[in-house]
Amino acid sequence: MDRVLVLTFALLAPAIAGCLQVPLAPCEGSDCFPLSSDTLAELLSDPESFDILALASHESKLRVSTSTVYETEDDFAEIHWSVAKDDEAGLRSIAMRLVLGTSSIDTEVIEGGERTNVRLGNVWFEGRDRMPEYKDPFFDIAQKATENPEGLWPTFGFDTTSLASLDWAITSDELALQQVATGSNGTHTIILELSGLPPRIVGIELYGNDDSAFVLTIQTGDDVVLELQTDLPRAAIGFSIGEGTTFSDGITIWAGTIPHEFTSEVDPTELSFHAFTTADGTEGEAESGDEREVASMNLGDVSGNFTDENGDWWEFSYWDYSNDGWFSA
Repeated sequence: MDRVLVLTFALLAPAIAGCLQVPLAPCEGSDCFPLSSDTLAELLSDPESFDILALASHESKLRVSTSTVYETEDDFAEIHWSVAKDDEAGLRSIAMRLVLGTSSIDTEVIEGGERTNVRLGNVWFEGRDRMPEYKDPFFDIAQKATENPEGLWPTFGFDTTSLASLDWAITSDELALQQVATGSNGTHTIILELSGLPPRIVGIELYGNDDSAFVLTIQTGDDVVLELQTDLPRAAIGFSIGEGTTFSDGITIWAGTIPHEFTSEVDPTELSFHAFTTADGTEGEAESGDEREVASMNLGDVSGNFTDENGDWWEFSYWDYSNDGWFSA
């Protein structure tokens, strides 16, 4: 199923980072390795020289990771993204770590086939999506970013044309076919890592004079490893039916529908309804506000009638209105 990571937080990224959009260099032979500053400038002047979607369209295994740091006297924030895919295995991963001062969020979802792994912090869980729909995560994110431009999305774009006029110091490792170019525009030190022949950008680093930083790295082929774990504890499912309605005959009814935003398909036999009462502090009861379970039903049973120890009667019913066999939207 589609998973959307949307956070209402505006992060000040380096000014050079652009919209979501790796180059195949228009050079030949000795012009490509080692690159001269002029040849690199020519490559960077092409507005299409850095295009993650073009790379994703012809690389079956791809990981793009970014780290953005912004700091002033009063504010500190950092966000790290890692998006990866393995088309052959039908697996994808989206990981995000956000730090705001002393608070942080750290999550990852790996999905494919009939299994989903979810990480919260350093703890892994079995996701509750029994029918994951594989989509290339790079095109999926690009589409969602277009539909919701105010959301928080990975900064995978980079405007190389703004760097074309810089003077570059270039070092190279001919055996490894790797080149590193270093330049400055007055406000940022920029480091580009290029690999292969013809060369393409596989790393970008920006370090601002204001202590801001942006780092992007690209991995392809066997450097990208995605695996699903088994025998993990199941992730919790959050679902609430809200307040009940009490009628004149003393019967209270609680009812609710699964919201459209619910993104999992769960086997009903793995879930149960639980009814709780809240103590009011009267004699013989627990402290006021304490909750106590009085009845429950497995959703696989569809319906059930129970009388609790106080003589109160409970009727449960579950209706799969979509008739797809799953607890789902």
